[in-house]
Amino acid sequence: MYLYTRFHEPHSYFYEGTLQGYASELTKDLRVVNGVLTADVQDSTIRRIASHGGYFIVLDSAGQRLAGSTDITKALFPLDEGRYFRLPANDAHPELYGISRQIPRISPPAYVQIVFPVGDIVFQTVVHNLMKEVAWIWIPFLLAVLLTNILVVRIGLGRLARTVEEAKHVQPAGAMVSLSEEGLPDDILALVRTVNEAFDRLRDGYRMQEEFVADMAHELRTPLAVMMVQLASVDAPHARGLERDVSAMARLVEQLLDRARIGRLRIESPVILDLREVAREASAFLAPQVVTRGKMIEVVGEERPVLVSGGRDHIFRAVRNLIENAQDHAPESSLITVEVTDCPAIIVRDRGPGFPAPILDAERRRKGDVRSERRDGTGLGLSIVERTMMAHGGALDLRNEASGGGCAEMRFPPLMI
Repeated sequence: MYLYTRFHEPHSYFYEGTLQGYASELTKDLRVVNGVLTADVQDSTIRRIASHGGYFIVLDSAGQRLAGSTDITKALFPLDEGRYFRLPANDAHPELYGISRQIPRISPPAYVQIVFPVGDIVFQTVVHNLMKEVAWIWIPFLLAVLLTNILVVRIGLGRLARTVEEAKHVQPAGAMVSLSEEGLPDDILALVRTVNEAFDRLRDGYRMQEEFVADMAHELRTPLAVMMVQLASVDAPHARGLERDVSAMARLVEQLLDRARIGRLRIESPVILDLREVAREASAFLAPQVVTRGKMIEVVGEERPVLVSGGRDHIFRAVRNLIENAQDHAPESSLITVEVTDCPAIIVRDRGPGFPAPILDAERRRKGDVRSERRDGTGLGLSIVERTMMAHGGALDLRNEASGGGCAEMRFPPLMI
């Protein structure tokens, strides 16, 4: 409203303001020395007036020229104390708008006249007056708007930081988790809700996949058990080889069931257990199988109890999978070591070829890609261990020993008593 009121009459205010401004500048260059009026107009003022197509002249009381534009030798308009005037267009110049003004506080009297083409100087005047009259408010206003926008963006997106962190920790086994929608801006909230709906669809697909695997494994258990019994009663050279193959298939089915259970694992009622006992039980359970295959197994570590909180059966199955993985890849007559440390952790070492480089990548395993690339490996065992440790708030660390062989460490969070 202020700008409209201030600048809505360009043909009057703009022209007159420009003419008054230039007239004031010319007045500053006039001096009276010993009663004699002199005009020493600066070259910059002359050039600026000429650049806009203007003309000026300074006259004494007798109408004699004291200074002025080139070729202007006489008054442009009859001398007057202060009057605006127009000069019609002709072959020499377009229509001109000007002022004839007596210079104040000078004796004897003197006059200044200045003209500009109509319409040529309006834009310059608008900018000049705008900068002079509103820039002192406009610049702080722009800064305030900029700072306000920055503050609003930081506050609005600051709430999104929590959602970003939640998204970073979404895992295949944790598809039940949805991103937080609390306190988000409406535009961002719509996006987050769409993502959560996608998570719901993924959750349904994930559940259907797990149910299919579990159903398939259940259906295979009975016929495989029948085949094992029938092969045991067959006294033929090829029967033993078939028996080993069927046994491996039965173990694979059992791992599929474990993997399906682990996908939905939530430790809702954890118990306090001693890792030494779990390690000994798993080692004792597999010892006959290890010895039959021409290898040895030992349990070493802490003499004092190493207590953690979790599901005993799930941890037992995880240790069992690591020992089976070790015995599958350890050379004949070698030793498999199961160590319990007070970190707390269970470490299984073998003297085999070690783990290939891709599987040692913790980030790759975090995303669920923990498939074994060692000979005859399906990767289900390592996947079961990885998911078990995630459910217990721990981690699975795989590395190769400098002396040779693979090392798998199940690290648990310390027991909070």
